[in-house]
Amino acid sequence: MNTQDKLCVLRRKMDETGVNAVIIPNADPHQSEYLAEYWQALKWLTGFSGSAGTAVVTQKVAGLWTDFRYWIQAADQLDSFELFRQGDTDVPSFDRWLINTLSANDRIALDGKMVSAAQAGSLKKDFAQKGIVVDTAMDLISDLWLDRPPMPRTQAFELDTVYAGETRKEKFSRIRKKMADNNADCHVMAALDDIAWTFNLRGEDIHANPVNLAFAIINMDKIYLFIDPAKVSPALGTALEADGVALFDYDAFYEKIQELDKKSKVLLDPERVSDFIYQAIGKCSDIIEASNPSLMFKCLKNEVEISHIRETAVKDGRAVVNFLHWLDTNDAPKTEILAAEQLLNFRKAQDAFIHPSFDSIMAFKEHSAICHYSAGPDTDLPLSPDAMFLTDSGGNYLTGTTDITRTVHLGVPSSQEIRDYTLVLKAHIAVATALFPATARGYQIDAMARRHLWQQGLDFGHGTGHGVGFFLCVHEGPARLSTLPVDVTLKPGMLLTNEPGLYREGQYGIRLENMVLVIKDRDTQFGSFLKFENMTFCHFERNLVDKAMLNSWEINWVNDYHQVVYDRLAPGLDAPVRQWLKEKTKSL
Repeated sequence: MNTQDKLCVLRRKMDETGVNAVIIPNADPHQSEYLAEYWQALKWLTGFSGSAGTAVVTQKVAGLWTDFRYWIQAADQLDSFELFRQGDTDVPSFDRWLINTLSANDRIALDGKMVSAAQAGSLKKDFAQKGIVVDTAMDLISDLWLDRPPMPRTQAFELDTVYAGETRKEKFSRIRKKMADNNADCHVMAALDDIAWTFNLRGEDIHANPVNLAFAIINMDKIYLFIDPAKVSPALGTALEADGVALFDYDAFYEKIQELDKKSKVLLDPERVSDFIYQAIGKCSDIIEASNPSLMFKCLKNEVEISHIRETAVKDGRAVVNFLHWLDTNDAPKTEILAAEQLLNFRKAQDAFIHPSFDSIMAFKEHSAICHYSAGPDTDLPLSPDAMFLTDSGGNYLTGTTDITRTVHLGVPSSQEIRDYTLVLKAHIAVATALFPATARGYQIDAMARRHLWQQGLDFGHGTGHGVGFFLCVHEGPARLSTLPVDVTLKPGMLLTNEPGLYREGQYGIRLENMVLVIKDRDTQFGSFLKFENMTFCHFERNLVDKAMLNSWEINWVNDYHQVVYDRLAPGLDAPVRQWLKEKTKSL
């Protein structure tokens, strides 16, 4: 079926069930950002393949809402859906649009397994003010999706404590203490990265995300893990059972939560469990709303993890420098896809590399203005010595996860390109050198980066940075550097990215990204202060920097950083690459 056919059968189903609108989020039962193919209903219906979006279908309109990162991509991929540029001036959110469009007593269908309890509660409250009913017990998509891919069945494996730095029994103990602090005797988990971290398990059920599809229940005396038994080897099963974990089939979870003790006090994170789970548990037990304890535990890297992250920064830096050397010196014809393959080969040569942490963004010319561009057979541009080339990539190693972006010019840059690059570099340096109180939130750091662009009437539509997992998801909460007023203080041990950018649609884009670790700086009479330790080693492009736009301490920072890059990476590079890097890291 093409998109029009799918809309036709969906609208027929809506007629049959008395539904006036359907909301289709890009989601799975675990509230994941990236999805297994089995759960990619939004892509199946609309043709849009970005990681963030929501579709709304009424009898007259089919619309898709997505943020700045995907505006250009969505405009290219959609045919029968109208694009709503979420966050743009005068563009209503999808829920506000529905409130303005529907009438009292109209019904909206929203699969309760595909929306968090927090979002579902907010939507129900907002729609109720106009008398619109949201039915979260309806799944109108599954019966129509006849060629649906199968559920993934990759093998689960254990992350050794040599890398994790903490046994799962120690993690169970910490979680149970937090449960007790919240007067809870039961904790239900659905978020895949929380489960992976808690049980020291990894897998490949979601492309580029080392997680397993699973649910978990932790009681004060028992622990249940719900996972396809075919994914668990006998040896792993024995190890889990030895640590007090009882294994059940993945599909048994929904039955189990309806059998919880009526006297149970269940700790649930409404942001990280579905509305279906929340409603089912609420019928038989008392719910205590609180963040998953593992959410904060996971984002505060321990000393063992930090040691491995520092090691991984060097390995990954060598892979990226080898790639940039190849890009600069190899005269063979190249394309965006070929470039991604070559970088992957350089990463594969590094010790403990498992797979990319996301599909590499290799974006030439106007493609570099598309934040999350993905080259395909129909869009794969040949590289030529006349334009900007943006490379955003990362790796998942047993020793950590990486995320790095560099922008180069394959020819002679224009004065505007040099000016734009230097402004983005100034924004990057502002974050890299930030000193801030221990009470600071990410949005305060975000403003430090944007200041240099704002002063020129410029801005970028994404956050300055996101959290990064340890051999886990490349996007990790709860902390972020963003304009959004997220009320999470930055704490020592948090691993984040520093990635300001600037995008001129139809021309080029620039982004410069390093990972940074929050560390203690000093205590003064005004309180404790923190700073960032750089966790990425790769040079910036001297031919794109206007030295006259930098002040003395910014120049010193670049020169010092370049010296560190050379000192850390040079011992593991071949002589030609080492000499090339020597030139690239010369003082400004």
